[in-house]
Amino acid sequence: MLHRSKDKNLTKKEEELEKKDAKQTKRGKKKDEKKEKKPWGKFERYIVFFTLLVTIVISGILAIAARSWKLPNIPRINLPESAFEETFVIENKKTNNGHQNIEKEFTNKTQSLSGVYGFSILNLVDDAEYGLFENESFQAASLIKLPLMSYVYELAEDDRLNLESIYTLTEDDKVGGSGSLQYAEIGTAKTFRELVELMGQQSDNTAYNILVNKVGEDKLQNYIEEIGMAHTDVETNQTTISDITLYFKKLWQRRLINEENRDELLSFLTDTIYEEYLPARLPEDIDIAHKYGRELHVINDAGIVFTGRPFVMVIMTKGVVEKEADQVFAELASLLYDYETSR
Repeated sequence: MLHRSKDKNLTKKEEELEKKDAKQTKRGKKKDEKKEKKPWGKFERYIVFFTLLVTIVISGILAIAARSWKLPNIPRINLPESAFEETFVIENKKTNNGHQNIEKEFTNKTQSLSGVYGFSILNLVDDAEYGLFENESFQAASLIKLPLMSYVYELAEDDRLNLESIYTLTEDDKVGGSGSLQYAEIGTAKTFRELVELMGQQSDNTAYNILVNKVGEDKLQNYIEEIGMAHTDVETNQTTISDITLYFKKLWQRRLINEENRDELLSFLTDTIYEEYLPARLPEDIDIAHKYGRELHVINDAGIVFTGRPFVMVIMTKGVVEKEADQVFAELASLLYDYETSR
């Protein structure tokens, strides 16, 4: 009887120990679960907040930069070349050239638009010149074809190229974008004169590709620098409004090519397939020889307006909303025309 009583007592103690161990194990699991479900601490939250903030700031900067630091109805932020060494400047350009009224009107027309709109007017009779952002760098787009056109004529005048020589189209010549030559059959024959005409009339990229390969990009760049377009680069496709204005001035004054070739080149730039920009709202009886160019966020048009006192008109843009620029471009040209012809 004594042995049985001891056994029962031992069994009860073992059961109690087992229960105690089970409770402790359960509590340990709950603690582990609590540790696993513990929310982020302050440090982690700061990291997430900082990451989101940096992302938002960078996105905003990139968005503004895409518009060349000019948003609708906000003064343009003008960043100096060493932007991290100098302070930012809120642009408020002031001029004292006697043409502040037209500059102000032009600015008012574009103030509510994204991007930068610049212009230049140069009267070819009295040499009067005025504009906005003339010395800033702009993407040339197809305006880069202009010096190539006159360079081909210069080579012909120097007997280094025959404008009537035949070039046969290959598949490697073809470039997409503007122009019909990209759709021509392989083996199509064109004279170099016809290729220049295609560049003028259609801004043909394939014709440009053929001719720049023919004359050499390095030699074209040398020519550009020799004629005074100091801020124009073929490789980067950059230029300034002043350089384009200078080009048309020298072309008109026969300082690039002779009068016969000049007149033919200008005829290739007249009544082009792109007449909805500079010429669109000018009087119908006024001729304009011009070159149009377009890239992403860029619309440019520049040329000579043949009034009784002919003048160069250049309008270039960067960072623009193209739909906005399409709508306002002809209006800006008309504004400049009315001012210049009323002087």
